[in-house]
Amino acid sequence: MDIFEIIPNHLYSIKYDEEKSTEYCRLFNDEWTDVNYLVTFFRSYPEFTENEFWGFLGNKPEKAASRVLKDAYLLERELKERADNSDNEDFPDLDDFFKPLRGKYGYSIKNMPVKGYGVMDSTFLRLYAIRLDKNCYLLVYGGIKLNDKIQNSPILRDNVFQKMDMVRSYLVEEGILDIDDI
Repeated sequence: MDIFEIIPNHLYSIKYDEEKSTEYCRLFNDEWTDVNYLVTFFRSYPEFTENEFWGFLGNKPEKAASRVLKDAYLLERELKERADNSDNEDFPDLDDFFKPLRGKYGYSIKNMPVKGYGVMDSTFLRLYAIRLDKNCYLLVYGGIKLNDKIQNSPILRDNVFQKMDMVRSYLVEEGILDIDDI
């Protein structure tokens, strides 16, 4: 496992040993920008685009894929703008973007698990990170949320908590408590 800087002093991304790229690149350069991947993904889960959570899509994988493409572009821009705001001590910043990931993690202070959402209304996109310092985050995982809760959303259910726990343990083992330790 390695850590790579994405936006200097603000956004880092984990790269898992078994993966060819960082989580950030997996999302923004591969999955969330690949129409074929997205259409196939949504075709694999038709029951979710028909439910009351995403029913407005009318079970149209192409429509869902189009929303993800647009939202991913806007989200990447939003992260960069908020990082710039963080540099200039302007608002909204990255601390305003990421929200605590409660539930299992309660009210963790050190290496606090957080989540961020896509920019569009009714967004599928989710980012999961660890807060390292003020306006400084380590991206751990991201994905497409298909239901009201992580536990009810395939793929997220199987990955978010597992990866969050694995990275938090790695940070403790490596003595990484904040940005100065990277």
